[in-house]
Amino acid sequence: MNTENKKKSALVGYGFDENLMRSVKGDESLKDSVYNRERTHNIVDKNIDDLLEVILFLLLSTGVFRIVIGLNNGEIKTSSVFDPFNVEIHLAQDLLEPDYVFHHFGMIALDEKEALIKRYYEMLEHDPAFDYLSDEWQAAFHDRNQIMKQLTDEDELRYIIDHIPALRNLDGYYLRSTVINLFNSTISMSFNCDGTQIMSHKKFREFIEEYV
Repeated sequence: MNTENKKKSALVGYGFDENLMRSVKGDESLKDSVYNRERTHNIVDKNIDDLLEVILFLLLSTGVFRIVIGLNNGEIKTSSVFDPFNVEIHLAQDLLEPDYVFHHFGMIALDEKEALIKRYYEMLEHDPAFDYLSDEWQAAFHDRNQIMKQLTDEDELRYIIDHIPALRNLDGYYLRSTVINLFNSTISMSFNCDGTQIMSHKKFREFIEEYV
């Protein structure tokens, strides 16, 4: 019997998929015990509107291009274009202090951040190490760099930020953590049932309208 190996693409890969909407099942035992676990509110819940305003500011006006928001534990992880291989970890209560925010994050406009990311990739394409990649991978990188015209849509990003509290306050299956990535315009949301929803920023509105 002849079998053909089909190449599988990563769930979030080379390109920008505006129609991305996928779910990943978690631990079934955690799902079964959701209603037996008591919900407690923390510093994030008590200050969620102020915290999300800070997070929106970081994404729109600083070097941050990817942020992980730990809604259960108040742990905020950021990745910046100024130090792209590093991940910083902050406490939610610290981000509520303006002096802390302006001390730790370099300012840059969204369009300038996009241009800097494109220059990084152009530089990589001319580095000898780029030859380690397959021809397919090199072509995908090049094509993506050429077509990227906007890092993310500000209106879509604001809509996401505005609706995180609604997902946090759902009865039963509430939002536990979320990852917002400007570079590929995706959001990944993990819920207390251990399930994860991954989608493009564009599809987030559709998700909210259907399930919330």
